[in-house]
Amino acid sequence: MIGLILAAGPTCCCDTIGFPPNSKPKCLFHYYKDDSDETLLERQVRLLRKKGISRIRIVTGYRHQDIEQFNRDKSLGLELIYNPKWEIDGVNSLIVGIQGIEDDLLIVMSDLFIKEKDLDNILRYEKPTTSTVRHGYLCKFGKQHLPLLKRADEFRRGDQDLRDLMRVCAIWHQESKVKCPHDNTQGLKLGRTITYIFKIAKEKGEAVYIEDHATFDVDYFRQTAEAVNNIKL
Repeated sequence: MIGLILAAGPTCCCDTIGFPPNSKPKCLFHYYKDDSDETLLERQVRLLRKKGISRIRIVTGYRHQDIEQFNRDKSLGLELIYNPKWEIDGVNSLIVGIQGIEDDLLIVMSDLFIKEKDLDNILRYEKPTTSTVRHGYLCKFGKQHLPLLKRADEFRRGDQDLRDLMRVCAIWHQESKVKCPHDNTQGLKLGRTITYIFKIAKEKGEAVYIEDHATFDVDYFRQTAEAVNNIKL
């Protein structure tokens, strides 16, 4: 199995999210309730390696140099894939990230604070495609479903629910007092597209949701140790 961490999207600075403008990638922040002093990325890599996933690929884009330098400084041994079109859409990062992969795949959004029990559940479950979070932020795909993932762009365009969601997001951005220079709906688009693909596998009886989960995403600046401790960025 290969781990795929999707970390190309921008760190949002609109008033509801609160990250300072031009902040480092979210995966390089620390969750404020974690006493280990690990960044989100370090925690993800440590847990994946602990579960036997030695090959980990990360797709970068926004401030990719920060992640590249962090990978070197911490000797994480990640396989770095740069998405030059990261500003267009997060779905493109998925397509870029799976190129050349012919193995089972664990997809991880880079802003997740992963709970080890969720990782245990998802890896040992008998279904080839399993998700602990309905938004598609942490899910396992069997290699037989890679052709579906490679059609992500097609599914994104055809998903009415996603189009409806984007209209809601557009209104939300218009009402935001602090304007983010980047498209901060990338994670929503990406997660919704993965969920749509997951739904197709589920209808075939080849996928299952694990409802009991504790993993969550660090969406807001106030959730970080950097914010709580007033650490200069």
